[in-house]
This record gives sequence, structure tokens and C-alpha cells, in this order.
Amino acid sequence: MGSRVWLVTGASGGLGQALVGEVLNAGERVIAVTRDDKPLRPLTAAFPGRLRTVSVDITDAGTLRPVLDAAITGFARLDVVVNNAGYALAGPFEELDDAELRAQFEVNFFAAANVLRAALPHLRAAKAGRVLQISSLAGQIGAPGMSAYTASKHALEGLSVSLAAELAPLGIRTTIVEPGAARTGFRANWASRLPGSTPLPDYLHVHKALARSADAVGGQAGDPARMAQALVALADMPRPPLRLPLGSDALAGIGNARSDQLEELRRFATLSASTDHTKTI
Repeated sequence: MGSRVWLVTGASGGLGQALVGEVLNAGERVIAVTRDDKPLRPLTAAFPGRLRTVSVDITDAGTLRPVLDAAITGFARLDVVVNNAGYALAGPFEELDDAELRAQFEVNFFAAANVLRAALPHLRAAKAGRVLQISSLAGQIGAPGMSAYTASKHALEGLSVSLAAELAPLGIRTTIVEPGAARTGFRANWASRLPGSTPLPDYLHVHKALARSADAVGGQAGDPARMAQALVALADMPRPPLRLPLGSDALAGIGNARSDQLEELRRFATLSASTDHTKTI
């Protein structure tokens, strides 16, 4: 039968690159989708025939599909799809440029949808497979100055919940992965793109919060190598969870958010229920 084949987007750095290395070390094969394959060339040389790098714009659905079809055909199968590509646009909502806001969704949401549309016919044909949607702690909570990124990850999670229900009867399991902060270049990347224009005075507190977060680069709890190991373990689970937080900060943040939501739900339950039609005897 041969080893499993993984499709990983955003594969040239951070969690994506760590995952490609972990999968290859496990004896499996990878289709790595990236804008720049230079960081992956040592792995290509170390694992001949088991790593195919694909340089393609995943926001261009028309170009993406035939390229992925060819790569998947080259390995004669597809088993695990990892939608990992993404970035963060930071800044107070009122100060965000409209084109940049739309671009955030193009990469974090619509590109993931493009990858799914290209990959799912192969998984459906096999009546098996795994879909790992790399969301974020931000897919469950919000933070000042991260409205664009948070919205894009909430959208990805909403898509994934319904997708999971559609694919489960076909033998395809879906998991939303919610990493906390990790020691990758992710935070430094958004910090380097913080708005340079004069901020609105009312949002100085947001800019200060972003600056504090940017200054914390290098102190994140998450280890991308261990996160990659967790993803490989996840793909091996016969009954994987719908959601999997990664990191102690993600566990605490999501747990606190759900506790607050339940408390608020109970506090306003009477008002919520009062909107039903009056029952007639």
C-alpha cells in the first residue's frame, strides 16, 4: 500500500516546516505547498522521493487545483490534508485598510477553502482520510488589535464544524487545531507590519497592548517541534477530537472563555427563553 501522503500548506516555516520534517522522519511522504521552497531543500535532499514541493498561489483556485492534482497523482494517493498557511494582520479595527482586511480573509479563509476543494475529491474517492484545519487560540477568543486575524480564524472554524459533519459519513475525519503562541516567526511577522500611520488617540491602549505582545517575541510557551509531534499523533487517532488546543496557554484561554460564556448564558437565560411563542394549553 505504501506510506501515507500528507498535504501541508504554509510548509516553509514555523509549524508547517516542523511538521514536514516530523512526517518525513516518521517514514511518510509529503506534498509541501509553499511560496518559497528554499528552507525545504535540505529535507528534499535528505529524503529523496518522499517530499514534493509545490510553489503555487493558494488564493488562486483555478491555478491551484491542477497543480495539486498533479502532485497527488504523482504519489498515487492522499491521506492527510493540513491547512496551515496563514498570517496575522494586527491593528485596531477602525485603522485597518480595507484591502488588507480582505487579503487577510483571502489567505486565512478562502485559500484554505481552495485547498479543500482541490483535495476532497481524492479523499472522497478513497472514502478515508484526515483534514487538520490549523486555526488558533484566536479562533475561540478575541484580543484588542487582532480583529482581522480573529475574524478569519472564527470563519475557518465555522466552516470546519459543518465540514466535519458532512465528511464523517464518508470516512473522513476533521479536526480543528487551535495552537497557542509558539516560538516561530509568526509574531515577529505581524509585529513588523504594525501600522505606521498616526494612531487614533482613542486606540492608544490597543497599540500599547500590541507593542507589549510584540516585545514578548521569543518567550512564547509553544514548541513547534512538539506541536508537530502532536499533529502526527492526532492523525493516527481512530477517533480524533473535533477540536484540539495545543499549548498550556491555549488550554487556559479556551477554558476560561467557555466558563465565562456558560456563566453569561445562565445569567441571562430567562431573557433568552422569553422570546419563545407563548405556549397554549
